[in-house]
Amino acid sequence: MGGAGQIQSGLWSLTGRFVLADSDRSPVEFSLAHRLRDDLQVGIEYDPEEGEVYPLLNWRFMEATEDRPALAVGTSSAWPSREVDGNAVFLTAAQNLRAGLSGSLSLSYGLEDERVRVPASLNYTLSEGWTGTMIYDGDNLHPVVTVRRTSLSYSLILLNGEEPTISISWGF
Repeated sequence: MGGAGQIQSGLWSLTGRFVLADSDRSPVEFSLAHRLRDDLQVGIEYDPEEGEVYPLLNWRFMEATEDRPALAVGTSSAWPSREVDGNAVFLTAAQNLRAGLSGSLSLSYGLEDERVRVPASLNYTLSEGWTGTMIYDGDNLHPVVTVRRTSLSYSLILLNGEEPTISISWGF
């Protein structure tokens, strides 16, 4: 939910998210994004169960330095939050905290529920190609383990710490 702020590698990326447990969430969601510049990504997110399409925008307007975090604004679906449907707009600050550890903090506004949230994340490099992330969506915590292999990445997400979900991204 708002705050990814991360610009994918490759000019295009296609992502599918698949909830593997019985859940009140949409079981499948997709996104297609295009990197226009190193600091700007646009695209769409699609929820086939709801038949909804949402805009996706990540613009990193300030690079991180040793003394200040990178800043990004954008909009995306409110995923992974169970509490929110629709789109959210966000402002995110992201910073490398030390070797292998980075964090982000966002101010996010849900357009449908008209509620402000404060999502955050911590990302730790476990080894080359493997990362562990804790995502707080403003209401719930979601642990993630990701493995990256060339143009593909695979993530196991435990939504709310209990609903297994697989995310597969292809950068091309």
